[in-house]
Amino acid sequence: MIIFDKNQWYLSGDLTITKIPMIIDLINREKIEKKIVINFSKVTSIDTSTLSLIFELKRQAKKIQSQFTFKNLPKNLNSLAKLYGVEDLVSSLH
Repeated sequence: MIIFDKNQWYLSGDLTITKIPMIIDLINREKIEKKIVINFSKVTSIDTSTLSLIFELKRQAKKIQSQFTFKNLPKNLNSLAKLYGVEDLVSSLH
């Protein structure tokens, strides 16, 4: 799921289509600092909805003039991004 710790957010478990809407809802309720590090180190599996989560986070950061840094992105995220033709957007996160 997601744990909020001031300017650090820790994602864990499965980031799949069944979990992403709940994670987005929790994020929408959270007070967002100007700089946030989002750590994926405890994520066990992903699907294409993880890309949607990342793009939504980038959209929100831009909207509120905040900066999100993504840390420990899953290795297979690049493969999914390439499959959907958005590898440039994902590679810019590293």
